[in-house]
Amino acid sequence: MLPLLLLPLGEHSAVMKFLPEIIAENSLTAVKPVADSLPAAAGFGMLCLYAAAALAAGGWALARRDA
Repeated sequence: MLPLLLLPLGEHSAVMKFLPEIIAENSLTAVKPVADSLPAAAGFGMLCLYAAAALAAGGWALARRDA
């Protein structure tokens, strides 16, 4: 959903390098370093933060809706 909301910003936006798809594409799976991308460790850390945020939101929703 987030990439669809940020689509009008264009490919060269500073925000685009923090999206999960771009992190995996440029930081984790690239053989040669890509300019204007996160280092591999920072990209992995961002993906961990995305996973932690998703788990926290899911836990909050489960606790709120489960009787």
